[in-house]
Amino acid sequence: MTRTRARHGFGRALGILALGLLTMLIGAPAATAVPPSTTHGTHTASSGGPCTPRSALDRLADYIRTQQAPDGSFPGIGPGSTADAVYSLAAAGVDPSTVTTNGNSPIDYIYSRTDDLDTGVAARFLLALIVSGHSTTAPNGIDFVRAVESGYEPATGLFGVNLTAHSYAMIALRAAGRPVPSAAADALRARQRADGGWSHYVPARNSDTNTTAVALVALRAVGGAHPDTVRRALAYLRTQQAAGDGGFTFSTEYGTASDTNSTALVVVALRVLGQDLAAWAQNGNHVVTRLLAFQNPSGAFRHTDEFPTDNPYASYQAGPALAATLCRTGVTPNAGAMGS
Repeated sequence: MTRTRARHGFGRALGILALGLLTMLIGAPAATAVPPSTTHGTHTASSGGPCTPRSALDRLADYIRTQQAPDGSFPGIGPGSTADAVYSLAAAGVDPSTVTTNGNSPIDYIYSRTDDLDTGVAARFLLALIVSGHSTTAPNGIDFVRAVESGYEPATGLFGVNLTAHSYAMIALRAAGRPVPSAAADALRARQRADGGWSHYVPARNSDTNTTAVALVALRAVGGAHPDTVRRALAYLRTQQAAGDGGFTFSTEYGTASDTNSTALVVVALRVLGQDLAAWAQNGNHVVTRLLAFQNPSGAFRHTDEFPTDNPYASYQAGPALAATLCRTGVTPNAGAMGS
């Protein structure tokens, strides 16, 4: 299958979510995958440890294509799943506007969803448009940047009604080159819980790894990741690693098994923060190895080992982490590292 590089904004935005803010935030060169013909055997990332072979990301993109609905969307958990699918397609070098069903692309779908946009969805759509290099203004004149900015509440310092929406708004506005109020970062740091994590909910319930990971990326994006904030958050994430396998669970409040979504989101956050992933190995099990082990023969990812069927939502969220850990050309194969 021919894969087309997404248009003009792709390289810049790839760093934003570990697709392109990864480049902007930590100064890493854009990941260059080992060509498919050379991915046999074992490979290490430039920083040492296992890495993701290009074939894993390409197979994921091929699977994602099969999940598209007639209106161009990607069903999962709400309209934000289409944004997640766009992030993964763009991470694989696929222009999402070329992925169509009945002539409709995910970009067409996003442009069609301009009525009653809540801040969280608007932010994720905005980031999807930036990542894929498409206009942030819909054909009907709706400006997604303004839609996100209008969700800011000065009295609380928050965008939207939960901390996931708030964090994505900060990331998306940073990606769009728009200023983010310093009070937004202050409000996010103030809501870090005693255990070091963040809760999705306002008022807070228990912390979870998914919200914590996105909050860390948001703070790093706007220069608000204070050392003590990061230290406490990383300590929390350590407590959420599944015993022995190197992956991450959503929250130990609900169970300890690692899952694709949580592992992928944490990998993105760790890369954005410049963490050495090898230092996060558990009993010799590397977090990248654990993430890749969730991929099924179809190219899809399962949510957990307990539920091994292809999971579209988990698959959509895996792409940025795969892109953030791609094997690079010129890397000498090393015994014991991740093979294809």
